[in-house]
Amino acid sequence: LAKKWKLAPPECAAKLARDISLPEQIDRFEIAGPYLNFFLNRGSEGAAIVSKILKEEFAFGTQSRVETIIVEYSSPNIAKPFHVGHLRTTLIGHALDRLYRHLGYNVISINHLGDWGTQFGFVYAGCELWGKPEQATIDDLVELYKRATGLRKAQDENTVSREDLDKPIVNAMARDYFIRLEANEADAVEFWQWCLDISLEYLKNMYTRLGIHFDYYTGESFYRDRLPATEAMLKASGILEESRGALGVELGEKLGFVRIFAEDGRSLYITRDIAAAEYRLKEFKPARILYVVGAPQTLHFKQLVCILEKMNHPAANRIQHIPYGHVPGISTRGGSANDETSLKALLEEAHNRALSAYQSQVSKRPLDVDEALVAESVGLGAIFYNYLCRSNIKDFHFSWDEALTFQGDTGPYVQYAIARLYSIERKALDAGMTYPEMLEGKALADPAAYEMITRIARFPALLEKAATENEPYHIALFTLDLAKVFSASYRSLRVVGEAETTVAATRLALFKAVRTVLEIGSRIIGVPTLEKM
Repeated sequence: LAKKWKLAPPECAAKLARDISLPEQIDRFEIAGPYLNFFLNRGSEGAAIVSKILKEEFAFGTQSRVETIIVEYSSPNIAKPFHVGHLRTTLIGHALDRLYRHLGYNVISINHLGDWGTQFGFVYAGCELWGKPEQATIDDLVELYKRATGLRKAQDENTVSREDLDKPIVNAMARDYFIRLEANEADAVEFWQWCLDISLEYLKNMYTRLGIHFDYYTGESFYRDRLPATEAMLKASGILEESRGALGVELGEKLGFVRIFAEDGRSLYITRDIAAAEYRLKEFKPARILYVVGAPQTLHFKQLVCILEKMNHPAANRIQHIPYGHVPGISTRGGSANDETSLKALLEEAHNRALSAYQSQVSKRPLDVDEALVAESVGLGAIFYNYLCRSNIKDFHFSWDEALTFQGDTGPYVQYAIARLYSIERKALDAGMTYPEMLEGKALADPAAYEMITRIARFPALLEKAATENEPYHIALFTLDLAKVFSASYRSLRVVGEAETTVAATRLALFKAVRTVLEIGSRIIGVPTLEKM
């Protein structure tokens, strides 16, 4: 402007100032040499944000979108226990599932169960060698699997005990069973279905307790009828080669030769992943397919994408691997820390520890609260938050003491803030207060109130950032920060007892907006919310 108007910069600023008409959102401006400094009307801005949240409620941050996103996560093995080694994929995948749903995408959640493979052969061998149990549970299947694989190891190492010397070769029994299963022999399929039914009942009970739902339980077995078409498609592409009796694809020095069909004709993990990609693309037409699978499987997914690229398959550029780091096993009382700790044992441990922490750390507990329900919710909240408050790829050590404090950077801290916000609302409504038709700008311009407003205003953009990076930790840290700001300021922002009724009602509206945003964030990352605790 100085060049255009042929004036010194301070004179330009003065000239602009004489002609300015301020919109409602701007409170005032000041000339500072060659600059004009503008100041937002905090009351007007805060009223707009709070009103928007109260109107949209739990849809705040949602948009209308047409894209479909598939999220594959959890994917435990059938006929084996759901152990803590599968917990991180389950919690990250669940958070991404809920995040994309909240953002308005059409989300399809798939649990790609490990329900096809030689592990069934070892359970089958166990039943043949030691008898098939009546009214079997998942524990029975696990015990048979362990006994059979233990005998296999002893046979491989020539350390078989005297009483087992007459036993047949377990590895051959398992391989023979799986070949018969892939050939669709009736007795083999019947045994497999028996294992599947027992395992699914157990798994669904575990997911229900975690508050997790899947649209589809389509494991590897779902694609067995599609394997001939997959083989034909691969052969037609001209990329299959034979190596040492196996059929595979050569991907160069970095990715190597990838076997697609084993020497005896068995399908492999990657065979079924190719079939899955083909099916999902045709059935759901997704814009993206997210695989929440541990970092050690990075090579596998690079190979999968490369094979699909060589086939000129359109699924190749839609697949995205979401890797995550390792969490050394969570210990339970009387047990060592390892990845084989069962989820059931972990959840019982969480419940008991949460009940103890709640009763020892929270002195003012409501008389009418169900402490068992609180313990279950707090235990889950502690685990979910602790797993999701850091980047996916980071390794970390889980600590019960760190996860279950009501005073630290934890899920229970956020849960307690939400319960306190509900308590403020109950007391205000019991005192005869109502939510205002018009918000008092002066109340929202208060520094303590405005600090909360600046945060809830950023929430939609933060959700987009979390989705762009596929990193739920952004949401976890946001909820903690907002809970801390609220906890530091709510005493100075009185509602019941405030002399000015319009100010009190406006603060009540602000607290409801804060609670709504906290609940949205908590629900996305799977932390249960409580109205009383």
